[in-house]
Amino acid sequence: MIETSDKRNCTGCGACINACPKQIITFLEDEEGFIYPHIEADKCINCHLCEKSCPMLLDRTALCKKKEGFPLFYAGQLFNKEDLLQVSSGGAFWAFSQSVIDKGGIVYGAIQESVDVIFHFRADNTENIKRIRRSKYFQSDTKFTMREVREDLRRGLFVLYSGTGCQIAGLKAFLAKEYDNLVTCDVVCHGVPSRKVWKKYREEKEQHEGKKIQSLIFRDKSAGWSKNQYKITYEDGSIEKEPSPIQMFHAGYLKGIFYRPSCGSCRWASLPRVADVTLADFWKYQGEFRKPGADLGVSLITVNTVKGFELLQESSKYLKFEETSRELALNSCRHLDNHPKENPNRTAFFNFFFQEGYYAAAEKFIIENRNKNLFVRVLKKIFRPLKILFGK
Repeated sequence: MIETSDKRNCTGCGACINACPKQIITFLEDEEGFIYPHIEADKCINCHLCEKSCPMLLDRTALCKKKEGFPLFYAGQLFNKEDLLQVSSGGAFWAFSQSVIDKGGIVYGAIQESVDVIFHFRADNTENIKRIRRSKYFQSDTKFTMREVREDLRRGLFVLYSGTGCQIAGLKAFLAKEYDNLVTCDVVCHGVPSRKVWKKYREEKEQHEGKKIQSLIFRDKSAGWSKNQYKITYEDGSIEKEPSPIQMFHAGYLKGIFYRPSCGSCRWASLPRVADVTLADFWKYQGEFRKPGADLGVSLITVNTVKGFELLQESSKYLKFEETSRELALNSCRHLDNHPKENPNRTAFFNFFFQEGYYAAAEKFIIENRNKNLFVRVLKKIFRPLKILFGK
């Protein structure tokens, strides 16, 4: 029977739920707002399939084997400008998905059903894969999609499965074997934020605004890709846009102050990656795809296997791409080869949050600290010339 006594050892990937033949494992949310498996112990038949499918109980190298000649790094961008405006970055996943659908395959990914309901979804046509587009900054419930994938694979269908690194690791551990007709795609993850923190933030914001939030886009590109915004639409039709770095919830997310406990020591946030191909934003790219006045987004594509390379080549109808250097790729995306850092004030934040709510906790642990850091940076700029002059 699987145990989660140490919450750093559970990512909430859902592999154990999919593996249980009696379907007696469900997710329950803990006091911090993270999901963990709960087992009806009296119904357990001790088959140990939940433990065998848990990627956290396996040797990492069994799921992240280094392939000779890989990884390879690419910059990518959709040819179609209208499609490019509907995705969060350069649209590589949209291109991959369309190429898979073109040959009768199946695509799995996370959809945002409502403001804070996100789960994995099986798509078999172009209209359905539109629902998978755009970044979501919450953990997706993989539900029973791993079982669905196994059935699709056994039927001979070609499958593309996307998710965070831990979700891909969960799928691979659940399947327990390689399938030639499966290709996996993980997105570089900066950590999983607390759903309870989000809900409290949403509640306080709605009270302050006097209206309900109807929809949310985490990565609105109307002001440009490099000027990402939260786009909130209220029930009365009014729209609010805030730059992501100063958006009150996202600022806390960037600080890592309410991440899932397992994120601070993530096993899947380093090279070699667990998936066939890994996607991120290519922020430091300055080539042909980022012409002046065309701030539409560029994908950083890390190809980790032959299957990933073949997927990229098959997507050339939709995606223009060019190879780039390992150095530039790693400099552009820290979390491609480094796990997120847990904020040292995490425990203090949650203790204060439970008592005072989100805005009060944010003012104390996010805004106040950010202002202090800004003050320190200004002082460094002022005194740097003196340091150079005097040597100290």
